[in-house]
This record gives sequence, structure tokens and C-alpha cells, in this order.
Amino acid sequence: MNLHPLVQALLPELTLTIAGVLAMWVGLSKRRALHELVPTIALLGLLGGILTAVRAAELPAGEVASVRSDGLTLYVRLAAYAVGVLIILVNRHVPATTERGEFFALMLLALAGVSLTSAADDLLLLFLAVELVSVPTYVIIGLSRTHEAAYEATVKYFFLGAFASAIMLYGFSFLYGVSGTTSMAGVSDGGRSIGDVLSGSQATVGLVRLGLLLSVAGLSFKIAAAPFHFYVADVYQGAAAPVSGMLGFVPKFAGFIALVRIFDLTGWQFDSGVFWMLWAIAAVTITIGNTLALLQSNVKRVLAYSSIAHSGYMLVALLAGPGIGSTSESPLRNGVAAVLFYMAVYGVMNLGAFAALAFFRSRSTGEPVESFDDLSESARSRPWTALALAVCAIGLMGLPPTAGFIGKAFLFSSALSLPDDSPYQTAMIWLVVLAVVNAAIGAVYYLKIASACVLGERRGDAPVTQCDALKAGIVLCALLVIITFVRPRLIADPARAAAEDFRSRAAVDVHARTISTSP
Repeated sequence: MNLHPLVQALLPELTLTIAGVLAMWVGLSKRRALHELVPTIALLGLLGGILTAVRAAELPAGEVASVRSDGLTLYVRLAAYAVGVLIILVNRHVPATTERGEFFALMLLALAGVSLTSAADDLLLLFLAVELVSVPTYVIIGLSRTHEAAYEATVKYFFLGAFASAIMLYGFSFLYGVSGTTSMAGVSDGGRSIGDVLSGSQATVGLVRLGLLLSVAGLSFKIAAAPFHFYVADVYQGAAAPVSGMLGFVPKFAGFIALVRIFDLTGWQFDSGVFWMLWAIAAVTITIGNTLALLQSNVKRVLAYSSIAHSGYMLVALLAGPGIGSTSESPLRNGVAAVLFYMAVYGVMNLGAFAALAFFRSRSTGEPVESFDDLSESARSRPWTALALAVCAIGLMGLPPTAGFIGKAFLFSSALSLPDDSPYQTAMIWLVVLAVVNAAIGAVYYLKIASACVLGERRGDAPVTQCDALKAGIVLCALLVIITFVRPRLIADPARAAAEDFRSRAAVDVHARTISTSP
């Protein structure tokens, strides 16, 4: 079938959108039996998205205006949709029967927004893609629980999200004002792009810096980085646990992909003002996340602050860039590849931990467990699920034999890959030292979660959530955490291939700048 190039380029997102519309339509039916089909429709939509993503990758680069078809786009689509399958499984029991259509349709739209973020080659399309991720998540939080905390979380998340979006859009306006175009890389029409202007002009460096700073500030909300991290604990606690697991992956993934695209416009050459701002954001985010997690007695809030710390770890590698001065293509020397790898494995580990919390229920309230006492009471009666939770917690801590160990090795090693002549090499070494110290501090609360599962007092059988899809999702998350440790190349090789384009373009840009500045 001959499709229009634009339809072919966006076929994965269109597939998810069509599946979302169908899921919502079936959810409106008065026949309750049809409501049971909604999660299946969502899963089929994601599987269709994976198949069409492979076809869209065959489209020649630069054929469609404002849309990219490169290695990063393919990686993000496959990673987002694969983790999306796990998200649908663990959330199957969450919405009320009459709200399943809206709930899963919004999840599909949010996942489509993640992949559209990677495909965007225009500032306006990038902004709309990020908003396509954000707006559905506002509603999903409110649908996840009939509880005042969920409504409060929805309101906080909405207003702070709108504020961050305004800041991001304001930053984009400066980049547009400097360049006179919204085209980011200009691969679609061969015309002038923002990247060309930023790499070839020094007259407007102040406006460029301001545009970058505002853009990063707005996206800091999406990735839960300081100083836009205040909402995280309340929102994660207010939402249903599987939805909190989704929030730790979907908006964060979209935010980091948007940052990669924006940093690529500069050729990964940061001036001192931008570099030190990013350095400070990473350092403060890591420290705040781990420090505040130590003070929590609620397991969901612990994992929420843990999510903040992990954003800081990934910012460290992103600040190092795609390894311009290195001859190795490995994620050990490529910060972009390391972030792509870690984002995928972190999404699985974090989702598995929150899914296990949704499985266990408190004897006193009947609600999913949140305190360490309830966790120890429930976990000892279900040893296999407790083991899966412990595996995910150890993975988040970064110990073998889990994928978290490989991921942290990639992040910290890539941050040390700056060439010897870089003026920021010493600063990056100190940032890695700070990150390693904080990772050791984080081990305290992760071990507390794992020990509550294994060593807690058993007080008899406790109620659990009776959902086979939830059980399957928990098992798959734990298995993937172990399998990726044994065979990291399953994700590392695609991540390296996706990041190679950035490394090549950055090297060419550095060479061009060297020639232009030489006497």
C-alpha cells in the first residue's frame, strides 16, 4: 500500500491514536462485557505501533517536513511502546469499569506523545508533542483513585505543568527570534535551521543562552529536576501506585528526549553560563532527591524522591554529551547512549516497584500498601512478589545482578569521557564523585524497602489485588531487570546506534568551528 510520506512517517503515532479512539468508543458501550476488551485493544494498539515503527524507520531521512526518521526516533518508539505494554498490564485493574475507555485511551495518547517528541523537527511540533504527553497524564491521575489525595495531586500537577509549559514556550520564542525559523535541524527542506544559526553566529549569544536556559527550566518540570521537583512526592502519593510508576517513565522520557534534541542544536558545545547552570541543576537534583528520600516513612514518597535523584544521575551523563573526543561508540563513553539505555531500564525497575505496591494491600484499610509496616506484613505472605519488589529495589540502587548496575556504570563512565583539553573535565569529575556518594546514600532507603520484604515480621496472610495482568506485569519487570544484566547488549546496542548520529554531527560541528576560528 502506497501511503503519503507524512502518514508513513507518523504511522506509529496514528496507530496509537486510532487504537485510543477505538478504546474510548468501546468504553462508552452500555454492555459491560465490551468494557473488558478495552485493555486488550490498548495492547493491540501498542503492538501495532511497534510494527509500524519499523516500517516508518525505512522512510528516507529528510523526506517529510518537520518530521525526523532517524535512529533516535526508532529507539524511542520501540522503547516507549515496549514499556507501554507493561504499563497497560499493571494498570488493568486501576480504573472503574465505566472509565476504562477514557483511562486507556489517554495512556495511548501520552505514549504517542513520547514518540512524537523524538520525531519532531520543529519547535512548534516539539512543544505540541510534549503537551500531548502532559495533558493526558493530568486526567489519568484523577481517574486512578476516588480519593481526595488524587484530586489534590491532579490540581497541583496541572497548574505547575501549565506554568512549566509557559516557561518552555517562552524559551522557544527566543530561539525562534534569534534564528527566524522554527525548523530545528532543517533536514526536511534543506533550508536554514536553528542549528545552523546557533553554530554559525556569535552576535546573539546572550539571547541564545536565555532561550536555552528557559527551555531547560521548562523541561526540568517534565523530568522532575530541581527546582521544579516540589510536586513529585504529593502527586506520586496521591495517584494509584501503577499510575505513579507510569509517571516515572512517560513524562521523564519525553523530557529527556526533548533536551537531547535541543542540546543537539548547539552541537553539544555549552558556554560557561549554560554548563554551570546544568551542572548545578544535576548536583542539586541528586542531593535533594536522596536526602529527602531518607526522611520518608511512606514507600511511595520514597520512590518519588528516588525518581528525582535518578533524573539527576541522567543529567550528569547528558551534560557530558555524545562522547565527541572519544574513539569508542560504547555507552561507557557516550552520554546520550547511556541516558537512552538507563531511561529504558529505569522505567522497568520503577514500574515494577510501584506495581508490587499495588499488589499488596493493607489488612487494616484494604488499600494498596504505602507504609513499611504494611509492606512487611503483606510481603512475607507472598514471597515471590516480595522477591520481585526486592529485585526492582536493588536495581534502582544499582547493584548486580540487575540492569541498574549496568546503567549506572554507563552513566558515570560516560560523564568522565570528556577530552583532556576540555575546560570542564575537573568539574565533571567532581560531579561524578558527588553522584557516587549520593548513590551510596540512596542504598540506605532501597535496602530498607528490600529488607521490609524479606525480613519483616509475618502476621498472617494479608489481602492482595486479584488481577492476573498485574501479576504478569510484576514478573515481567523483575525478569527484564535480571535479563538485561545478563545480556545488556539487547538494549545497549540499539541505544548506541541511536546516539551515533549525535556523536557524528557534534564532531563535524566542532571541526567546522575550529576551522572558522583559526587565523
